[in-house]
Amino acid sequence: MSPHRVISRFEEHGVDVYDAELTLVHTFPLARTPQTHAYSVARARDRMAWAGEESVTCVDTAGAEVWRFELGPGDGAGDARTDVAFADDDGHVWLYSPDVNGGRGGEDHWIVLDGATGAEVARHALPTAGHGGSHLCLGDGRMLLEVGEGQDGTFCFAAGPGTELTRIDVWVNRVPVDVSPDQRQIMTVDHEQDDVAFHDVTYFAETARIPLSAFGDWEFGTAAVEWTGGFLTAETAIVVVSGEHEETEETWWKHFTVDTRAGSVTGEMPISTIDEYDLTPLGDGTYVITDTDGTVRRM
Repeated sequence: MSPHRVISRFEEHGVDVYDAELTLVHTFPLARTPQTHAYSVARARDRMAWAGEESVTCVDTAGAEVWRFELGPGDGAGDARTDVAFADDDGHVWLYSPDVNGGRGGEDHWIVLDGATGAEVARHALPTAGHGGSHLCLGDGRMLLEVGEGQDGTFCFAAGPGTELTRIDVWVNRVPVDVSPDQRQIMTVDHEQDDVAFHDVTYFAETARIPLSAFGDWEFGTAAVEWTGGFLTAETAIVVVSGEHEETEETWWKHFTVDTRAGSVTGEMPISTIDEYDLTPLGDGTYVITDTDGTVRRM
């Protein structure tokens, strides 16, 4: 079974893209600078869109520009990062533009672009003043967007290329992490990092919730559920819990598997990763990590 996401790594020399066997397909040239906010590789692996402070650019495998969409100049004063994502069928590119903190106006915008030409297809004004956003494809043509407002929490929205914007009011300060490979569940983590929950994709209703205390006997404030992990299979997810050693103040992190239907912890994974966010579940029972020598490994 092939993974349900493109495997890539952002390195100093560019974005390395791999096939399911972890053979390097090619590298998209992209400089790692403060102006490089986010990137997304098409499922066909033939294009990459990357978001900067004032534009989104789509390039081919040689790095040649296919199209560019201008956001307009900002004042550069706010803490704001754009985000970009190809739809599952590569037909559209979704763009979150943090225009309030970016100094471009009184509303943030969520913009849908034609994946082939970069032409604007749809635009949604958002009631947010976000510092950044992140996308998840829902598999039914809709896209999910989470907008973070820092200490003011998060807001989530869903829409299709030709459908109206839906604000997900049943989620209060939840951060979407992953969509299951059968596209029936969404995994979210509480903004305060106190629990992980699972939700129905169609109506976003909660089906299971696992508190931080279920993963270990930690004192309040000494551990947290990280905004990472995801679905190992349709009914098993990986949850990452981190904290600090009391004596050394060094950060530790642990990986756990959970039963997403029963809402229960099934065990701790005996693995090591280079940081809390390195592991990427692929949805087919395997996951990808980066070895200490930089080698990407599928386990």
